[in-house]
Parts: sequence; structure tokens; C-alpha cells
Amino acid sequence: MSLSAFGVRPATAANAAYPGKPIRMIHAFAVGSGTDNAGRLIAERLTQKLGQPVVVENRPGANMIIGTEYAARQPADGYTMLIVTLDNLGINPNLYRNPGYSAKDFDPITLIGMLPLVLVAASGRAYGSLAELKQAYEKTKQPLSFGTWGVGSVAHMVGAMIQIETGIPFNFVPFQGAAPAVTAILGGHIDLTISSAVTSASHIKAGKVRPLAIGGQARHADLPDVPTFAELGYRNINAVQWHGIAVRAGGQREIVDRLYKEIRAILDEPDSQPKILKVGYSGIDGRTPAEFASFIAAETQAWSRVVKTLGVVVDR
Repeated sequence: MSLSAFGVRPATAANAAYPGKPIRMIHAFAVGSGTDNAGRLIAERLTQKLGQPVVVENRPGANMIIGTEYAARQPADGYTMLIVTLDNLGINPNLYRNPGYSAKDFDPITLIGMLPLVLVAASGRAYGSLAELKQAYEKTKQPLSFGTWGVGSVAHMVGAMIQIETGIPFNFVPFQGAAPAVTAILGGHIDLTISSAVTSASHIKAGKVRPLAIGGQARHADLPDVPTFAELGYRNINAVQWHGIAVRAGGQREIVDRLYKEIRAILDEPDSQPKILKVGYSGIDGRTPAEFASFIAAETQAWSRVVKTLGVVVDR
């Protein structure tokens, strides 16, 4: 997919002095998460490279809709960036009747990394694998409780995908974010939840939760004994979160190219990589704007099929 499909215009001399003022990086989630920390690291290094402050603004709420819609309404001048994820560009435009924005409102810059998600069970349950989970359901024919990070969240949608592919019905229990869902499963109050590999690893190693499967193309370095969904025959379960950076659409091509060049350099820095990888990415990505645009289009289409299968549309 060409960047022109996302509204990027050819370069002009007007942007020769870019940036001429501070740039904002919108985080449509709360302060303190791994994604927030990675974005702040990139913003700090980008400030040094561009010679202008890159200021992070956290605008959380409504499954990232509040911050994303805000960014979509800003001028198309290259001075508003946004952390984009599976939530706000892959799922929300399909799930919500009117989220107030679309993927076309943003010009992709680069993908930071992929974050495999792990299906975990409470330690006291009788199943320690996906096969045993199916066997347990066949014996009781009772739906299992599945903790999500809220209605319409990635955990909810991935859980729905697992439900569709395995045929195991879930009673979805919404929590106010990932941390409360993890707390609930540690206490044995729910049967299952989805968690990032980095969050799950310590609990798995301590025997506090039981891993059943993980998303991604290959096993995660922190959880080498946990099979992927694909290994187990569930190739349509796309249990992978992703994070990238975009800019308000409609600016000049040279601005996108400049931002990509500088951000890619940051992602390649030996000092930056370990800090960014702490989020739990399977690796640093850094694909080009055109490649990232194609990736977003494919993700949006894939999750459109899931939402249509579920037959769910959410009003704001």
C-alpha cells in the first residue's frame, strides 16, 4: 500500500526548517505502562536528534478512543504524533459504530515491535494445556470465566477469537485494565485471562498461573517452554499486540521520512534497545512507513472479520 493512500503529500520547501517548534506525542493510555515508558524513551531521544522538545501527553480513556480522536483532530502539520496499537487502529474502527477517527487520519511512521500475548489459567485449575482445557470443557459443558481488560479491549477480542477457534464458550469478565485481571487470576477468581509475555513470565515461573499457549510466529525467549497457538494447530488465533508511531495525516512526505529516519536510528541504538525490549516485544521491528501502512491495512481487515463473526457493534 502506498503512503498516498494515507494522505501523505509530496515534499515542499515549506518544511525545510522542520521542526520549528515542539512536537507532541500523544499516548492514549495512562502514565507508567511499559508502552508509555518506551514511548517516553523514544520521545527523549528524538528531542536530542531533532533539536526541539518532543512532549508526551497522556490522554487515556474509552479503549484509547479519547486520545486517538484528539490526535486525529489536530492540524496536519507534522507536529502531532501518536502511539498506535492494535487497539486504536486495528480493533476500534471495526468494533465501534463511530469511534471519531479512522486509520486514514494517520500517516504511519514505523512499527516499534510485536508483543506476544499468553493465554494463562489459574494455578488451581485442572488444565495445564490447551488440549486439557478442551477436555475439561467437554466433561462439564460449562462456560469458563475469562478476564478481559474491559469491553472491546485486545484481551476481549483475542479471547473471542480463541472462543471461535476452539469452540469453548467463555463468560467474559471485564476489568479496568490488565493489572486487575492478573490480580483476579492470581487469586483464582477467574479461570483464564490473556497477559503479555513479560507480565506473565514471573508468575509462570513461580507457579502462580499456568500457561496454555502464546501468540506469535515463534516461541518467546522468556517462555521457551510455552507453545504457540500455531504450533497447536490454531493458526487463525492472532494473539499479538503491536505498538508503533504515526503522525497526523496530510503532512508532507519529507516529514514522515525525517521522523522515520530518526526513530529508526533510535530503535537501532544499542543503549536504547534493552530498555525498549523491557516492554516484552519479541524483537525490535522498525519497518518502513510504506511497510507499516500495509501492515495496518492487513490488521484492520483481519479484525474486521473477527468483529463481523461476533456480530458485535459498540456505541460510544
